Amino acid sequence: MSPDGGHHAIKGFAFQFDASLLQVLTNPGVAIEIEGAQDIGVHAFHIQVKHRSTPYSLSRIASAVQQMMRQFAADTTMRFALYGHFPDRLPGETLRLSREELEGALGESSDDYSSDVKNWFTKSFEVIFAPDFISQFSAVLDGLKRALRARNEAEALCWHAVIHGYLRDVILKRPPGERQITLSELRDLVHQARTAVFEASYAQVCGHDKYLRLIRDEYKSVAAHVPPRERLLIVECDDQTHPLDLVDVSLCLRRRYFAGESPAPYVCFRGPIDLISIKHALWQQREHFHDGFDYGGAEFSIQSLIVPPLPGHGLKLVDYSMLAQIVGHVKFNEVHDFYLTEPTNNPFGDARERHVIVQSPTDLCEIFKSGGSNVKR
Repeated sequence: MSPDGGHHAIKGFAFQFDASLLQVLTNPGVAIEIEGAQDIGVHAFHIQVKHRSTPYSLSRIASAVQQMMRQFAADTTMRFALYGHFPDRLPGETLRLSREELEGALGESSDDYSSDVKNWFTKSFEVIFAPDFISQFSAVLDGLKRALRARNEAEALCWHAVIHGYLRDVILKRPPGERQITLSELRDLVHQARTAVFEASYAQVCGHDKYLRLIRDEYKSVAAHVPPRERLLIVECDDQTHPLDLVDVSLCLRRRYFAGESPAPYVCFRGPIDLISIKHALWQQREHFHDGFDYGGAEFSIQSLIVPPLPGHGLKLVDYSMLAQIVGHVKFNEVHDFYLTEPTNNPFGDARERHVIVQSPTDLCEIFKSGGSNVKR
């Protein structure tokens, strides 16, 4: 193995991610699959990506051809391409393998396939020679500047880094078959990042009090009533958070969102906090809530949380570890994430999400303090 193998491996992954981004940018409205049947998938067209510092030869693509041939034999409607950089070939150049070249690449496995399948594969597979790492990277930055309306290359570089981190998470956290991304999804990601950067900078430059007034103004509404929507509010805590502070936050959110025909909000505290201590504090203040447990020691019941046997308490407390169990049972319209260190992932993909950085959970009492029980539309 090359003594610089780690460098080449990292460069290869970065090249593959940029190749995926180029497909997203040139196919707006199409879901692009990453790390599926091959490195990239666009409908039934599957692309394997290579970045080589050595000249092109049939032997250097043989293992890729063998893998794609196995997949093609199982489904002859699929089309394949090897998108690779080789220093001796011009970017944009393409070639198709002859029958003899295909059999040479397949080697001993050639006899495993019928003559017809091999002939069909030569018409369904091509090699596309790619630009070098730097040239492709420049093309991706140009595309990001246009698609994301970046003001300059420095901003495009920032969003490029954010998107690469997101693609890594998609690969690591989603199962095969669910690793699709779209340009619209990336635009939403950058919009959220822009908002987070602006808010963090605003708080630093203008001061925390002015920042909270800014967020409070954003949550104001000219509406006369609270729109009847299912809402989830996630609040991050740390080891300095006192349970009584979270009681105040819970009651503040209930006053704000449980009004008129609006359903009771779901409130979820995440971090090093004992939810039992918050519940005890609420009970001691004779404040009622629903949490999916019908009595002490009972098993958690999603149905009991969604449709409580005693409706009207106006507050639903959800343990963060149980949040995933609600997916598919409640159609949230809004997810509000108030975080101290970094935003959390929203498991409810169809909901409109809002991430707000705060210094303490008690900031929510300032953001949603009395002054009208309206909610931003």
